[in-house]
Amino acid sequence: MEDSQKVTLEKVLQIGMRHHQRGRIESALRIYNDILDAIPDCADALHYKGMIHHQIGDSEAAVALIRRALELAPAYPAAINNLGNVLRETGCLEEAREQYRKALKISPEHVDTLVNMGVVHTDLNELPEALEYLEKAITVDPEHATAWHNLGNIYRKKKRYDEAKSAFERSAELAPANTKPYKEIAKVLYTSGDKKGAIKTLESFLDRHPNDEKALHMLAAFGGAEIPDRASDQFVTQTFDTYSANFDASLARLEYKAPQLVSDELMRLTPADRRIDILDIGCGTGLCGPLVKPLASSLVGVDLSPGMLRKASLRNVYDELHEAELTDFMQRSNATYDAIICVDTFVYFGRLDEALVAAAAILNAGGYLIFTVERHTRDESSDDFRLQHHGRYSHIHYYVEKAVSAAGLDVESLTPVVPRLEYGEEVAGLLVVAQMSND
Repeated sequence: MEDSQKVTLEKVLQIGMRHHQRGRIESALRIYNDILDAIPDCADALHYKGMIHHQIGDSEAAVALIRRALELAPAYPAAINNLGNVLRETGCLEEAREQYRKALKISPEHVDTLVNMGVVHTDLNELPEALEYLEKAITVDPEHATAWHNLGNIYRKKKRYDEAKSAFERSAELAPANTKPYKEIAKVLYTSGDKKGAIKTLESFLDRHPNDEKALHMLAAFGGAEIPDRASDQFVTQTFDTYSANFDASLARLEYKAPQLVSDELMRLTPADRRIDILDIGCGTGLCGPLVKPLASSLVGVDLSPGMLRKASLRNVYDELHEAELTDFMQRSNATYDAIICVDTFVYFGRLDEALVAAAAILNAGGYLIFTVERHTRDESSDDFRLQHHGRYSHIHYYVEKAVSAAGLDVESLTPVVPRLEYGEEVAGLLVVAQMSND
């Protein structure tokens, strides 16, 4: 490549990267594609294009693009590191760890890779190794805010609460625009038994950030504010857009069974020779989609999170996907369905009545509503529902039964289930099957 061409390429790449860093994804992708049209073997453009594909939910394309970049430039630690990131966020933890090892062989003090190695060891529950890499990252760069944040997570897992609080405080000091550490400090205080300190921390934070939906929700969960009937749309959208890239992988580590439980029930209830119209409310990344698609004459998904819907679209099993709040969508729907499924979305609803009435209104005669919730017992609380400290609601079984019946549905079954693990402990859940009468 001639020097003048090289200079031009570097300038164009820099422009693309600036667009990329500022969230102008379409503009950045257009620039990377223009470069690759002119220079198909440009490793940098392939690498950066791969990262965009990962951001928009097409992780398979991302892996292919970054691997191609590394065929052209094997000693490229940033690309190796990012390949590890994509693999980790799609659940390929061991392979991700190997990529980070490759990057560190080339550049032993590549601090972002050290941090990521700490994270993947955390994901694998290898906490001593995670601690080793994160502490080394801080030795290399004492002002690496993300390293301090992740170190705080390790200390919290190890119940070293004072050290966890200090690590999050240091992360907040180094990156004051990042609001996450302040909420983590509140969580540490609450977990360590300092409920008043947790509430005070959140109240102080909300004085500066009064519209932070996550903090408002946490404050209610910690007992510092009135419990809302459901999580706000903004809270749900922000939470799941943040988690969309690695949502499936995270749930796999939690032995997430709820989609299979719901789909198994629908399979049981649907004659083998019949195809039905299915609505998947709170479809997320579409984990239920491939499981119920064989039963579907049509399959429609609804979710509030654009990030989750992008992942769902890549499964190529939904006939329609809609970005909407599920109750509002059902209330406005002109279509009717033979089955409505809802996997762990009602855990962000306290009061279920309005959503259940909306579902009943669009169920065909004989149709089924199948959903999961988390449950608590009368011994724990006499309340219909509780907002737990982790931000999800739990329901008492008699309230769920009453709300289903009040919506005009027949309760076929309420079955205690374990939909997932939480910190290694079984989460108590209910699998609910309700039917619209044939009358």
